[in-house]
Amino acid sequence: MAFRRIRDNSFYCFLAGCAITSVYFLCVSYSTSSQLQLRNYSNLSKHYSQICNQWKSELEMRHTKNIANVTNDENTYYDEEETKNLLDDYFTCDSIPKYKYIVQRGQYYAIFNFVQAEKEVGCTETITLTAPGDYRFLDNVAPLVERWRGPVSIALYAPGHDFYTTLQAIAYVRQCENRLIKDLVSFHVFFDINHVPIPRNETHILDTYTDTYNCSIPPPWETLTDLDMYKTNNSLLYPINTARNIAKLAARTYFQFPSDIELYPTRNFIQLFLNFVKNNLNLFGQDSKNVFVLPIFEIFEDQAVPENKTALQKMLKSNTAILFHQKMCALCHRVINGENWVLANETKGLGVFSVGKRQGRYMVWEPFFICTQKEPLWDERMTWEGQKNKMIQAYTMCIMDYNFYVLDNAFLIHKPGIKKEKLQMTKFKNEVKKSNQLIVDISVELQRMYGENKNCSTSYKGKIVKVKVKKSIL
Repeated sequence: MAFRRIRDNSFYCFLAGCAITSVYFLCVSYSTSSQLQLRNYSNLSKHYSQICNQWKSELEMRHTKNIANVTNDENTYYDEEETKNLLDDYFTCDSIPKYKYIVQRGQYYAIFNFVQAEKEVGCTETITLTAPGDYRFLDNVAPLVERWRGPVSIALYAPGHDFYTTLQAIAYVRQCENRLIKDLVSFHVFFDINHVPIPRNETHILDTYTDTYNCSIPPPWETLTDLDMYKTNNSLLYPINTARNIAKLAARTYFQFPSDIELYPTRNFIQLFLNFVKNNLNLFGQDSKNVFVLPIFEIFEDQAVPENKTALQKMLKSNTAILFHQKMCALCHRVINGENWVLANETKGLGVFSVGKRQGRYMVWEPFFICTQKEPLWDERMTWEGQKNKMIQAYTMCIMDYNFYVLDNAFLIHKPGIKKEKLQMTKFKNEVKKSNQLIVDISVELQRMYGENKNCSTSYKGKIVKVKVKKSIL
């Protein structure tokens, strides 16, 4: 890097030499009494200045040529250095342990950093994508990491003997798929306190994982079905928000992207967003309440994930892509001014397309967004089976008066394949009913803590209802 700086500024070094030499000749010329010598030295000085100017011109041309020939990766590297230094001075991360440790979260034990990524990252040099899951969804890790190319924190639900299947699945993706997984992905596991895995071969579960796999053997998600799962056989619900919180709390970077494992982001997003942060530090103050939303889309199963917004627009016009959950809950994922976002041409870099509150037309919005370590977590009483598990967090942020900035050239694509209906709405109708009531009850709790915001609403039984807090104290 030092060599690069010297090389880039070499013509300045030559100019300095030229100036010093010219001054020397002039001083000598003034010190002599001979007019002839003065004239000779002056002519020599002029001649030397001409040579210096020629050198300057040649070196400037070489400098320009060098910059033009720098690869995109090299340019990005130096942008990253400048951005990192600035952001390091501006933001401070919470201290997150790097070792393996156990924490009890309500009715669950969580093992943080169970299998860690090999590459260490600094507080502000990148963004951590966080996601919940279980071993059945680990087929998404390779395409996700290949596009994200930054740290990923995944929390996996693994009760009973699902724990050992989960270890096999982790070993498979680390040993048999993209090397980036080993470098960038950290896995955390958790299970119910009443369904702790039974140790095998006299080895306690903290030391059970072996980082080896015979890649000629298919991964567990290809050979096992839901009926083989300990979770299914014991009628356990999937605590998706506990998984979300574990994954987020384990992330070591200041900026985080709480996402889902089946949502694939646009390429080069990390560097684009960090450059955006560098140029818009006023949006990231200590007390700011701003998050940055990526619109979500679905594509048909036989389609490739679009590489940029222009490609996405072509797919939307040909009806091979649609808005996320358009056939099930379009209101839940309609972004602010989304109709115009779809029509607007792709531009260079990354900026804000629209901004607003989770109110009015967007009162049941469940956005996915870039945030920081300080944003609210998800209520762990909500389950995957009960649906609307992101609703309470979004409602909390509405009460807290958060601003939602929709980014212009970034988006998410769900794993190819379009869902036409949510079967769990029927299969788990009792859990859905419980969740609907929970949303109302938790909303009352939140308004008692944060105060009432009459513009904030929740969805209940397909209707939009505003929650009023009773003044009596229970």
